[in-house]
Amino acid sequence: MHGLRPLRRGLPARRPAPARAGARGRGRAAVNGATTVSLVGVGGQGILLGAAVLAATAAAAGLEVKASEVKGMAQRGGSVLSTVRFGEHVWSPLSRSADVVIATELLEGVRALDMLARGGTLVCAATTRIPPGSVLRGEEAYPDDLEERAAAQRVRLIALDAEGLARQAGSVRSVNIVLLGAASHVLPFSDEQWQAGLAAAVPARVLEVNQRAFALGRDAVQEVGS
Repeated sequence: MHGLRPLRRGLPARRPAPARAGARGRGRAAVNGATTVSLVGVGGQGILLGAAVLAATAAAAGLEVKASEVKGMAQRGGSVLSTVRFGEHVWSPLSRSADVVIATELLEGVRALDMLARGGTLVCAATTRIPPGSVLRGEEAYPDDLEERAAAQRVRLIALDAEGLARQAGSVRSVNIVLLGAASHVLPFSDEQWQAGLAAAVPARVLEVNQRAFALGRDAVQEVGS
């Protein structure tokens, strides 16, 4: 299920600022104030690395960046949340809501809908399922109405087969970076800034795979309309 499904209904970092918005992400999450992006998933899915890439990309754009500590159980299989805030001035890594949520697992994406500000965007790995204990015990089930839930919350949904694209890139572990590529359409950074962020945060031995993953995620999604 590749592509966009539009629904109508700290890290101290301050550098001399190059242009903050490039060909992609124009007019999306504004940086006049602070923009908040939350990454959610389960342990072992690279939430910390995804947050590090995003923070490094914002730093490459000359913005101030702060990141929250991971909440939840960081061990493999436990829920993980990391939040990155960036802007001209960012006073705190904490925020009551997120402008963008990036979810590496379907159920975590559904749970994260309540984090989103109205009019925000959920970027979700729609086919990735890592059943938590509540599902295995029959106390909870995977939803089949993600689009309807997003519409009810009045948020935009970008849902894609991130796992399939990650395999195509060369590593299923790159789902997090595929989703960053998809999210690049709603974040105010140029391709050059994203590449700088990847180079700064990703180990050299797997940089090429992650660059491919980012490009596949970006290209799987059409430009998001305003």
